[in-house]
Amino acid sequence: MDARLRFHRYIAILLAVTIPALAVIELASGVSAGTPLRWPAYLALWVWSIRVARSPKANTVPLILVTMGFTGAMSVVEALFGANVTAFDFTTTFGLMMMFSVLAGTLVSGNRLVWAGALASTVAVWVITVGILTGDDPSALGVRVMIAVSGVIFTIALVSMLYDQLNAAIESHDRAARLQDAIASCSEALLFHSDAFAVYEAARALLEATDADYAYVDRTVEIDGEAGWEIIADAARRSSGLGQGWKRGKYSEIPTMYQALSGGRAVVMRTRELEGDEQRPYLDDGIVSEVSVPIFVGKVMRGSIGFIQYTKDRRWTEAEIQTLWRASHMIGAYWKRQDDAEELRASNDSKDRLLASVSHEIRTPLTAIVGLSEELVSSRTSLGDEELDELNGIIALQSRELAELVEDLLVASRADFGNLSIRPENIDLVDQVRRVAEGVRESHPSSKTVTIEGHDVIAWADPLRVRQVIRNLLTNAIKYGGDRILVSGERGDGVARIVVADDGDGVPEAESKLIFERYYRSVQSPTQPGSVGIGLAVSRQLAELMSGSLNYVRTGDHPRFELTLPAAGADDDDAINESMARIG
Repeated sequence: MDARLRFHRYIAILLAVTIPALAVIELASGVSAGTPLRWPAYLALWVWSIRVARSPKANTVPLILVTMGFTGAMSVVEALFGANVTAFDFTTTFGLMMMFSVLAGTLVSGNRLVWAGALASTVAVWVITVGILTGDDPSALGVRVMIAVSGVIFTIALVSMLYDQLNAAIESHDRAARLQDAIASCSEALLFHSDAFAVYEAARALLEATDADYAYVDRTVEIDGEAGWEIIADAARRSSGLGQGWKRGKYSEIPTMYQALSGGRAVVMRTRELEGDEQRPYLDDGIVSEVSVPIFVGKVMRGSIGFIQYTKDRRWTEAEIQTLWRASHMIGAYWKRQDDAEELRASNDSKDRLLASVSHEIRTPLTAIVGLSEELVSSRTSLGDEELDELNGIIALQSRELAELVEDLLVASRADFGNLSIRPENIDLVDQVRRVAEGVRESHPSSKTVTIEGHDVIAWADPLRVRQVIRNLLTNAIKYGGDRILVSGERGDGVARIVVADDGDGVPEAESKLIFERYYRSVQSPTQPGSVGIGLAVSRQLAELMSGSLNYVRTGDHPRFELTLPAAGADDDDAINESMARIG
C-alpha cells in the first residue's frame, strides 16, 4: 500500500474512533440536549470516516475540513447563544482547530504554502469571531490571532517536512522490499526452470517491483552482418497502453546505448535529450525514458535487461539500477549454465561418436590383422611366396593404419593433460613432406597423384610432430580430396609454410568451422574409413604448440590447408620460449 494512502487511512480511522467516543463523553457529562442537530452530524461524520478508511483513494482532507468547520461552528453557537452545547471549552476547541488545520495542511496534495495561509486565516477569523461574541479583551484577542496564524503556518511547515521525510523513508523501504522480493523471484525462476519461461518470469517479477511501464530482456544477435538486439522476454503494464512494438533492431541505430552497454555500464536514455536518427525509434514507439544494463557471459556481452517508461518522465533510482545489475548477473549465470549444459551434451555426444568411431576403426584393421595372421599360421605350408607377401603387406598396411589412429588419440590425450613434449630444431619442411608422402603411399594406396614443390623451407619445429601433422593432411586429402594433390613449401615474413591443396570440391561452407573440432565427421562421408574425426583437431593443436597455426582457406575454386611454423633463424630463442610456454 502507498505510504500516503496509509497516513490518510490512519487519520480516518482516528476520527472514526474519536467521534463516537466524543458522543459518549458528552452524554456522560450531561451536556444540554438543546442542540439535537449535532447528533445527526456526529453520525454523518462517523459514517464518512468509515467510508474514507475503507476507500482505495487518499481523500481524507475534505473529511478533516468538514470536521474542523463543524467543531468551530459549535463553538460559535455556544458563544452566540450562551448555551452549553459541547463538552469542550474555548481552549480545547482552539487546540482542536489548530490540530485539524495542521492535519489538513500536511495531507493536502496541492501547494502547502497557499493552504497553510488559508487555514491560518480561517483559524484567525474563528478566533476573532468567538472573541468578539464573548467580549474578550482586544489585546488578548490579538495575541490569540498571532498564535493561531504563526502556530498554524509554522507547525504545518514543520510537520509537512517530517511527514515527507517519513513518507519517503517508508516508500524507500517498501520499494527496497519489493525489489528484494523481485530478485528472489527472479533467482527462483532462473534456478528451477531451464526454458524461456524462466527469463519471462524474471522480467515479470522485476516489473512488479517498480512503477515502470515495461521490463524486457534481450539477446545480442547479428542483423545484416551488424551487431543487433532482439527482445526474448518482456512484461508490460496494461495501464501503459503505449508502445511495446520495437522488438528488434540494430545497435547502429542507438550508438549511445551500445557504447555504454558494450563498455559494461548502465545507461539511461531520455527521448527528449536524444537527437536525429537516434531519437526517431524512441518517438515512434512512444518511449519517454529507458534504463538498461548489459548482460555478460564471461567477457562477452550477450544481451541487456532494462525498464521503459511510456506514460511519464521519471528519475530511475539507484536501487532500481542495482536491481537490474543483480538480475543481469543472474541471467548471465543462467545463460552460462545453459552454455555449459550444451557443451556437456555436445561433449557426451562427441564421446559417444568417438566410442562408436574408434570401436569401428580399430575393429576393422584388427579384424584384418587377426584374420590374416591366423590364415598365415594355419595355411603357411600351402601358400606360395606371392600370397605370403600379399598377406604380409596387408597386415603391415592395417597395422600402420591402426598405429596412426592410436597415435592421434594418445597425442590428444597427452596434450589435454599438458604432458606432450615439443622438441623443436631446424628442419626442412619439404624434406619432411617427401618422407611422409612415401609412407602415406604405402599405407594408403591410391590412384591419386601427389606433387611436391619447393625447397629449402627451413622451419624451427619438432620433426616428429610436423610429420604427424603432414601425414594427417595428406591422408585427409587422399580420402576426401580430388584426384590431384599439390603440396608446396614457401618461406617469408619470418615463417615457413606448407600448403596442401587439391582439385576437389573442398569442405562445405557449413562445415568449414567444424572440421577442426574433435570427433567431428563430415556429413558428406560418414562411412569413410579412418574418419574418427580427430586428425585435424590434433594437427591444429600440435601446430599451435609449436608456435604456429593450421587453417583451412578457400579462395575461389582452390581450397587448401595451410600449416604455418616459425622460420629457422628468425628468432630461435623467442620461438623456443614461446613453444615452452605453450607446453606449460
